Amino acid sequence: MKTSDHNKRLYRDMQEEPDKYSDQEIEAMMDDLDRLPDVEEAWQQFENEERRMKNEEFATALPIVKFHSSLRKVAASFVGLLLVSAVAIAAVHIVQHYQKPKAPQVTETTAVNTQLSTLNSQLKEDTLAKAEPVVFDNVTLDSIASDIAAYHHLDMEMQNEQTRQLRFYFVWNPDDSLQEVIEKLNMFEQVNLTVENGKLIVR
Repeated sequence: MKTSDHNKRLYRDMQEEPDKYSDQEIEAMMDDLDRLPDVEEAWQQFENEERRMKNEEFATALPIVKFHSSLRKVAASFVGLLLVSAVAIAAVHIVQHYQKPKAPQVTETTAVNTQLSTLNSQLKEDTLAKAEPVVFDNVTLDSIASDIAAYHHLDMEMQNEQTRQLRFYFVWNPDDSLQEVIEKLNMFEQVNLTVENGKLIVR
């Protein structure tokens, strides 16, 4: 069967110059116009066009998905680096806190220690001033509580072993007070944190 565009052109041409066509050609054209369209063929063309458009949309969206995946990896690496830095600084602070002051033995050693102490103080001040939120994504309550306790120079005691392996998504802002952090964590079901006698207790 001829296409509808071809039929329209032919029909228009027959109207403008009827002498160019024989009676048989005109009758064939009329028969062709009277014939019902092939629905299956039209549906197949529609499906092919729809499939082609979906493939084009998928090809366009694929680079965007890859880009977002790369951004997530970079963000996760950055958060991990921040967390490791925070833990390292907290460890340095804890070690310094529990070291007993010793009598100076050598003048040079004392000067070096003073410089190191000054650098550590500056590093702590810079870190505290620029504290970024820490994202715990699918992290155990045990790990979250340990990091928060270390940051606030507290021991951590887990009294409920069932809650130790519970995993959460939690955004911790180190600038928040310990009480604010505990209140936010206690909003989760099955979580009960308190501070008693210099310990962060998980019940």
